[in-house]
Amino acid sequence: MEPIKSNKKKRNSTLQISNTTKQLEKISIDKRKSSANDAVVSIDPNSLKSSILSLNLLSKKYDNYELPKFSNKQVGPLKSFSYNSYQGLYKDYNEDKIMICATIKKPSSSKMKTWPKISYFAIFDGHGGEECSEFLKNNFLNYLVENKNFPFDIKLSMIETFQKIEEDFFKLKCKDTLEESEKSGSCALISIIFDNKIYIANLGDSRAILSMNGGTKVKQLTVDHKPENVKEFERATKNGSQIYLDDSDEPDRDETKLHFIKDKAELEKIVVIKQNSTEDKIFRVYPSDLAVMRTIGDIRAKKKEFGGIPGTIINTPDVFIFDINSTDDFIIMGCDGIFDDLNNQEVVNAAWMVFKNRGNEKNFDLHELSQEACDLVIKFALEKDTTDNLSCIIIGLEGVEKFVKTSQLKKKVNSNVNNFKKGIQKSKSIY
Repeated sequence: MEPIKSNKKKRNSTLQISNTTKQLEKISIDKRKSSANDAVVSIDPNSLKSSILSLNLLSKKYDNYELPKFSNKQVGPLKSFSYNSYQGLYKDYNEDKIMICATIKKPSSSKMKTWPKISYFAIFDGHGGEECSEFLKNNFLNYLVENKNFPFDIKLSMIETFQKIEEDFFKLKCKDTLEESEKSGSCALISIIFDNKIYIANLGDSRAILSMNGGTKVKQLTVDHKPENVKEFERATKNGSQIYLDDSDEPDRDETKLHFIKDKAELEKIVVIKQNSTEDKIFRVYPSDLAVMRTIGDIRAKKKEFGGIPGTIINTPDVFIFDINSTDDFIIMGCDGIFDDLNNQEVVNAAWMVFKNRGNEKNFDLHELSQEACDLVIKFALEKDTTDNLSCIIIGLEGVEKFVKTSQLKKKVNSNVNNFKKGIQKSKSIY
């Protein structure tokens, strides 16, 4: 997520909050147009021109960029996975952390005779420093498997783990004064695959999406906990906090001139205007100045003695449970940097560029394709000039495995038919 003070490249910011009615009328006439300077205007996996342009990005080089890591075997319904995290274009640091465990080991405290196959994927999108996200990366899984409800009630164990781990983080990092205390925080997006089900816990503004039926259908699996979310807005204002629209290019703003959004109706109008403009402002909560409503850490926002308002920024995740079906292709987990300038369909299409155009090539397996798909998703975000850290995980399921196997089989059959035809032509020429 975006910090309060960003060192990103300056962009034009023209949105005015006043005169919302006139702006809404103008939007109905003049819809937002893509910039002529956009490196990637559209992503159509069925377009040969788009495919060539997109696949060329795989060889593009960025400073300090490393290729995604990827799996080498299947685990139950988990057919493949790949992951990567990159500092981005405008930052020389990366506060994002990724933790993956393809097969969770049985904890020593467990009395179960047999331990099931369970896979764990996590993105911790830090802000204000990497201390909190690093703490979560190193400890969340241990806390989770040691929870008395795991793996019998995964949803409850995930919720309790969020509460327990923040409690312990504050015990370690909260001192007598704010200056002595650790002030960083982190969002969290965690997926667990177990018994042909996937459990997704989301805290903050990272996102998980699902590709189905060869990418023809895309489903957002999580809800972004941002201040413009009506549910989050109402909780904030009920607790005495306020929401405002901020230009992060103006760190020395005059706080007395902030425009606080008075109610749900005004919020909804401003959201529509923002969606149809090219401005670069983001919603924040006052007094913490965070651009997200649910986190671990952020002691300044949560502790009353440090000026926080308890109950505004919370550590309670949404937990979603889904059955894994044969038509499910893959899940993409990404920090908000991935989705800032790409919509859900574009992100899925970027991955399908690889699976559809490289899947029938000789010696390509699903694990390597997943690596390239993850690589291309991140590079598409970079081509869109995103300003944040970038983290992405792709989890391959049965649908994409079937597609790749079918593609390779079709190519083999076509090759055999062509060779047969050539053989006939050759024999005719002899006689």
